[in-house]
Amino acid sequence: GTRQKAVSACAAWVASIAVRRQRVRMRSKGFGGETTTAKSPMRGSAKEDFATSESQVAKFKQEIVSSMDDWSDELIAGLRDHGWWASSGPSLPLPFCRAMRAEVEDLWHQGHFIKSQSVLGGTVYYDKKNVYATEVTRERYLVCPRMWHYTVALTQELVRRVNLAFPEMGLSDKFIGNKLNMSVGNGASFDAHLDVGVAEKPYNRKLSLLVYLNDSWRPPLGGEITLLGEGETEAEAANANPERLKLPVTVTPISGRLVAFWSDRILHKVQASEVLDGIDDYRVSYVIWLLGQDTPSSAKKEDKPESAPSWAL
Repeated sequence: GTRQKAVSACAAWVASIAVRRQRVRMRSKGFGGETTTAKSPMRGSAKEDFATSESQVAKFKQEIVSSMDDWSDELIAGLRDHGWWASSGPSLPLPFCRAMRAEVEDLWHQGHFIKSQSVLGGTVYYDKKNVYATEVTRERYLVCPRMWHYTVALTQELVRRVNLAFPEMGLSDKFIGNKLNMSVGNGASFDAHLDVGVAEKPYNRKLSLLVYLNDSWRPPLGGEITLLGEGETEAEAANANPERLKLPVTVTPISGRLVAFWSDRILHKVQASEVLDGIDDYRVSYVIWLLGQDTPSSAKKEDKPESAPSWAL
């Protein structure tokens, strides 16, 4: 059916990468790029082998989906009862986390990150201090193939499972939004906010998924996320009976941990983070937004999310 055609098309596209990988070198005028490592050539070779191997990709994606069997029921129950959920430990195998972290650092070294921004009142944008961001896109596939396939495998399957549990959400099985954040210490933090009002129109962010890739995390580094409650401000969240949601709660950004919450309901913020030992301590968080369309009839056929990847699931 349609899904089989999509999978076949994806496989064909991955195979085509082998032909052009030697002449594609994506670099942007962003941040990073100031450091090189001795292990990069060997890591790059292994990464290219993975990127062009249908069997390795298929095995990787199957393990991602299999790992979901361990926690997806808990995630759905948490969303139903409290509007949020956080895994108690890694949500995917730790070797995968380390390989994905290495890809994030490669994106940094190659200058793909730009200053991250937040929006105030839905209209005023401002830079986040010491926080940089990029997206996982088709154009960066050779730099971060595991991040790409993790995104595809996770979202394809989770959209299906969440839509079965919450059909009223109408999550799109075609488009998502994503943002890869790198916090470089010096008190880098995120103000209290909801994940709404930006980027993927005419779609709306419905479910936020955060996965952390911080193998060296320890308490002095900070950077914990605090889920505050329902409301647009901390005062509103504090007065909205947060006890019924088991909030507020503070969650550490250990590697592989997954945090999920309704994008337009759960106010959240990130505590200040520090760096004590170079790039290994940079705080990496990867957010994927599952999207819905409240008024699909009002959207034109050619409309696409502004910041969603250019690929369909």
